[in-house]
Amino acid sequence: MADMLNIEPTKVTSWGTAALLGEGPSWHQDSDRLYWVDIKGQQLHWLDLPTGTHHFQTVDEPLCWVLPTDGDWLLAGFHRSVELLHPSTFTRKRLFSLQHEPSGNRLNDAKLDRQGRLWFGSMHDQERQSSGNLYRMSEPGIAECVDSGYVVSNGPAVNKSGDCLYHSCSSSRVIFRFCLDDKGNLSDKQPFIRFSGNMGFPDGMTIDSEGGLWVAQWGGGGICRFDVQGKLERRIAMPVPYITSLAFGGENLSRLFVTSASLPLSAAQRKAMPTAGCLFELDCGFSGVAEVSFALPDMYQPD
Repeated sequence: MADMLNIEPTKVTSWGTAALLGEGPSWHQDSDRLYWVDIKGQQLHWLDLPTGTHHFQTVDEPLCWVLPTDGDWLLAGFHRSVELLHPSTFTRKRLFSLQHEPSGNRLNDAKLDRQGRLWFGSMHDQERQSSGNLYRMSEPGIAECVDSGYVVSNGPAVNKSGDCLYHSCSSSRVIFRFCLDDKGNLSDKQPFIRFSGNMGFPDGMTIDSEGGLWVAQWGGGGICRFDVQGKLERRIAMPVPYITSLAFGGENLSRLFVTSASLPLSAAQRKAMPTAGCLFELDCGFSGVAEVSFALPDMYQPD
């Protein structure tokens, strides 16, 4: 990676406590909150932007992601199920389970596309078998497997115009690009970006308002921006090595939030890097694209 691509941010702020596996930052405009999860720590975290206060709640199983809905609930991916989760009472209402998933799998990253369809992946929890899948939920409560063969499926992201979906096989260091039609069908899967060894592994992803694709570098200690042709345009170094995902939030979507992990570090490394696992915020000079909320059908409105 050429030195000229490395850009130092003017300021990096850390929020929250050190998660084991911080993941899935998600901006929820209606509540002025930035949510994220600690998958291995089984916690939901959120940052109230108006007050700058951090909160968290422990749950009874791995929580892999949360996304906004058009109601008072969060759309949440647990270990092997998709549920509604109330952010105040923490009441849960299951939408569906993935009973056919191999026993060693769990859910991983998820995103909503421009039409509000849910895309989410599964992975082998020990990262040894290519048993992970990519799913689409275009009808309430019905998940369809649309791609398979992933050890670690990661970072679905949809481009600004909504006709392209990115999804990575992190263990192979490859980000794929699919054509996405208006009915939610995928076609023309192509390798789009390949990480070299010194870049680490591609993890979570997001899109900026100019169409750039931002990718977290697991083991690479930074975040990368690629242009619409897949060319590396810049890299921003982060203060810890295991960067997991990122999302734009705040007013005008001009604040970039980045999650990280402390789990792979030794006790000595954690002591030397006390912010490993924290949520970071930085000004990257770009703004994001407004995310779509999941529309709750009447049949799935909690009692």
